[in-house]
Amino acid sequence: MFTSFVSWLKENPVPAFFVLTFLIAWSLWLPLGFLLPDNPLLSLPGAWAPTISAIILTGLAEGRSGVRKFLSKLLLWRVGFRWYLVVLFGVAAIAYLAIGVGVSLGFPVPALSLPNGLPREMLIGFLPVIFLINIFMGGPLAEDIGWRGYILPKMREGMTALNASLLIGVIWAIWHLPYFIFPAWRNAVGNIPFLWFALLTTSWSVLFAWVFVNTESILMPVLFHAAINTTLGTLGVLGQSNGDLVPLIFNTLFTWIAVGIIVAVYGQDLKRSNDVYAGQGSTG
Repeated sequence: MFTSFVSWLKENPVPAFFVLTFLIAWSLWLPLGFLLPDNPLLSLPGAWAPTISAIILTGLAEGRSGVRKFLSKLLLWRVGFRWYLVVLFGVAAIAYLAIGVGVSLGFPVPALSLPNGLPREMLIGFLPVIFLINIFMGGPLAEDIGWRGYILPKMREGMTALNASLLIGVIWAIWHLPYFIFPAWRNAVGNIPFLWFALLTTSWSVLFAWVFVNTESILMPVLFHAAINTTLGTLGVLGQSNGDLVPLIFNTLFTWIAVGIIVAVYGQDLKRSNDVYAGQGSTG
């Protein structure tokens, strides 16, 4: 039976990835959530399910050399300066635009969400530390090696990058459902209603795909994800003080507008012929 399951995994990489990703994560999250609902840090091992699944499936299909080649894309950093501007500051630009529009319409500026004991005037200097913590302790390394580096290229073999990223975005949101079951875990996903979380993560999935297909670097979505967690969490856009959804709604709207502009410019494959960086990068 085990041999048959392994054979199925090798022959069906797309459904196999989703099965493993849900199986690994939810088999950890659900028991821990019900038994120890007040300790969200226990969810961290399960968050690595997408990356673990990607490595398992790559190893089954291509062996150790295939895994090394696959993970080498995580070190592909020479992708063009503009992509660093996109991944590090793109979401901040959208967030400030959303906040600015809200303020112009009479809504209050969302309160900053600072680490305990951190003075407001030290925020700028502390942001790189928050960013690095997010890479290793949040979803970037744990998730994007799998969602973007592995399953997106597999799905692009049978559909456009846009359709693949939208489907991945929906599944990605559903995968997070256990975080909405246990109240103490909701801070890890911004403490926002699931509908808005799903809309936002699906739009991000398209943006991540756009970056990945133009750079072929797993590092870029990882940095993009860390920038999202750092920026939106710190600016309070995802905060729910007094149940205020306005910053979140405006941010979601403008993120989808950005998606629409990208699709209009780059097409449904999210890539123009003169935006090819493949082969120009370096793994050193």
